[in-house]
Amino acid sequence: MPGPDPHALWIESDEPPYRVCFQAYFWTGNNGNRRARANAILRRLYHRDWVCRWCGDDLPDYVRADALYCCQGCRKRGARERRKARADMQA
Repeated sequence: MPGPDPHALWIESDEPPYRVCFQAYFWTGNNGNRRARANAILRRLYHRDWVCRWCGDDLPDYVRADALYCCQGCRKRGARERRKARADMQA
């Protein structure tokens, strides 16, 4: 399944009050998915949860609304750390 369109949604302000905008579909006018994604990102911004779980940087605009990491490298480093911690607990 393809990821979200990287240019269809953007965050306009980095401090409260936050503003998340999206580009409407031109032909169909069906904006339900983009509106839902914008609302999910806005909710995470207000809960201060729009940061990478590994490095602490803000997540880019083009990632999924439920993304936890900013890039594949951070995701893999987090997985390695969890695997190492799990191995240490079993030993």
